[in-house]
Amino acid sequence: MQRRTNIQVSSLIILLSIITILVQYGAYYFFAAFYVIWGVAILISVISCILLTEQTSTFEACFNYSALALFVSLVVLVMSYFNETQSFLPYTGSMLGIAVINWLIPNWFCFFRNMLDYGTRFDDYPVFYRNHCVLFFVFYLGAILYTAFAPDAVPFAYEGSLTIPNFIPFEAITILIEDYLYGATTLGSLLTYLLFRILVFMPYGYQVSLSLRRKNRLWRLLAILTLPVLLELAQYVLIPERFDIDDIIYALLSGILGSMGYHLGNMIFRAFTGRDFLTDGNDRHYAHSSIHF
Repeated sequence: MQRRTNIQVSSLIILLSIITILVQYGAYYFFAAFYVIWGVAILISVISCILLTEQTSTFEACFNYSALALFVSLVVLVMSYFNETQSFLPYTGSMLGIAVINWLIPNWFCFFRNMLDYGTRFDDYPVFYRNHCVLFFVFYLGAILYTAFAPDAVPFAYEGSLTIPNFIPFEAITILIEDYLYGATTLGSLLTYLLFRILVFMPYGYQVSLSLRRKNRLWRLLAILTLPVLLELAQYVLIPERFDIDDIIYALLSGILGSMGYHLGNMIFRAFTGRDFLTDGNDRHYAHSSIHF
């Protein structure tokens, strides 16, 4: 009986993953507006997560569904990105959004379901969160390494960069602002340059604050700085013209914003459940800490 149940659950996960991919890329093929594509992608992902949790009473099924849908969407993304000659599913930013949705929506859905429906019915959320984080950081670190070292990987991220190592804080952004004022670049390029650098390390800052939530602020600050400093040192050795002291400053700001996001989410979680995120009801060590990174 248990074997048949496992087979039924696996079949449901595969079926919903196939339906999700077909619906999402059907919307991508027939519609041009990104908000329509992403809206359809979010809707089918939420419906699938609801069906899985109701049918299986476990978050593990949502993780398997998310992993399978994410894997297929990343395969389609990579094939479209590197095969510019094909026109059936040409690469756009909306395609990247579909991949993000296939990871993010099951994560958020299970977070809120765990927060609002806590009890004996669902008891495997910590395992779900661990697996989801491992899945995310494999691709996240891969994307960061690709962005940092691959030639012309994300040209918009280096539009304002200098051609020599930069040790002067905010020199690159000053030049980019000056170019904008004289009409040599657009406001969109300026904002893209800033937002990319400010947002890219937010997930890292979030996870550092969660993992080191019982450590003092100095340890968390050092941990937030560790990855960007190592990346910049590696760039200075391998691609000296990409070294920019600003990237470390922006990474610190990004990590702090991610840390603030963790504390805000934990405060909301505690308001609903009376306990901290990823702790049981008896763990009160961190329950009354002030909000700080």
